[in-house]
Amino acid sequence: MKKVCLVLALALTLVILCACGGYVKSYSATLMITSCIGDEASMEFATFNGTYNFKLRRDGAAEHTLDFEASLAEGEMNVYIGVDGEKELLRTVKARQALDETIALDSKYDNEKTIYVILETVDKCVDGDFEFEYN
Repeated sequence: MKKVCLVLALALTLVILCACGGYVKSYSATLMITSCIGDEASMEFATFNGTYNFKLRRDGAAEHTLDFEASLAEGEMNVYIGVDGEKELLRTVKARQALDETIALDSKYDNEKTIYVILETVDKCVDGDFEFEYN
């Protein structure tokens, strides 16, 4: 009986720990390189299909902006901003499109030290390059 209780307690602990993650990464990719340090993140890939997220932390004075550079040879990628388990669409990057812009964030993100940038494919993407900086 003690073993059964122990197994149930361990299973419950595992479920609780897995549920605390916030945003889930689920993808298949080839030749993918990612980097996420502090307020900067980047992702480069040959092929990508699925969902990937970056956790960006801002230090110091807030400008409430997100610097965003993206290019994509084939496919379509949605870029979301996420806070507290919710996500909001920022941009959609389409095939043969290159973006380089500074996005002013809504006032609801003014007090957020940490945000998530979530990349989610509409269909399989080829030859992508994405860079973000949270200010």
